[in-house]
Amino acid sequence: MDLNLIEAFVDIVDAGNLAEAGRRRGVTRSQVSRQLRELEQQAGAQLLRRTTRRLEMTEPGQALYQHGLRILQEVASAQAEIDSLGKTLRGHVRVSMPTGLGDAFVAPLLLQFAQRYPGITLRVFFANRVVDLIASEIDVALRVTSSPPLDHVAREICPIDWELCASPAYLERVAPPRVPADLTRCHFLCPPYGTRFVLALNREGQREEVELAPHLQSEHFRFLLQAVRAGHGIGLLPRYMSWDEVRQGHLVPVLTDWKPEGLGSSLYVITTPSRHPTMATRALIAFLKEEIGKLPVFNG
Repeated sequence: MDLNLIEAFVDIVDAGNLAEAGRRRGVTRSQVSRQLRELEQQAGAQLLRRTTRRLEMTEPGQALYQHGLRILQEVASAQAEIDSLGKTLRGHVRVSMPTGLGDAFVAPLLLQFAQRYPGITLRVFFANRVVDLIASEIDVALRVTSSPPLDHVAREICPIDWELCASPAYLERVAPPRVPADLTRCHFLCPPYGTRFVLALNREGQREEVELAPHLQSEHFRFLLQAVRAGHGIGLLPRYMSWDEVRQGHLVPVLTDWKPEGLGSSLYVITTPSRHPTMATRALIAFLKEEIGKLPVFNG
């Protein structure tokens, strides 16, 4: 079978219709339709069933699609291997990361990566929620979680510590908490969780849970950090967001004998299952694991 036709078929399935596949490939809808007919003639079977609303794969189409994905991955890997022999890595990687982590730390690292590997192009997404990497067309995702998806490949980069902190001005207005239960009389700022937040804290084998009514919630940690610094309450923040503010004295840790549990205990780099990831993807993963691990906030 013609490899170009197989690639066109994979694009058609991923796009969901001929017109969108044509736009992605830079050709007309009629050209894509002709390529599909040629491939069906070569395969000797109908690959797609046209309904009034969408295209559906037939059983032969499903088989060819799965094999086609593997074939194209092999070709991309082979090309990357060949390019690497010439000491120049080439390829394109789509990477996603949480906004706070990305803004504060990963964005500068990606610029270093782009300078080190000028043959690799990047498309960078800042998003806190990317559930389906395939549907979102993401090659590499950085995620803070305690339960990485089982149907993906998750490589742990480092643990993520969380801490409770407040501004000195807020702690002058409200008596600093001495025990976890004291948090109930404070304004509590945290990531989105719901109308009631059950905060778990640990100390030397002892565990306590406190049910709190959040005063302010946001998944944008920079905004949450600004609110804590402005004296709106006690915030639950990942340490990578608060550490520099604490270091400069703008924020004060609260209940330092207790370690709070946040919404995710480790930073992972997550990819879709593939026996042969491209050299560009592998280079980015190795770079992120090495460089993030060197950052003081994750290394001390």
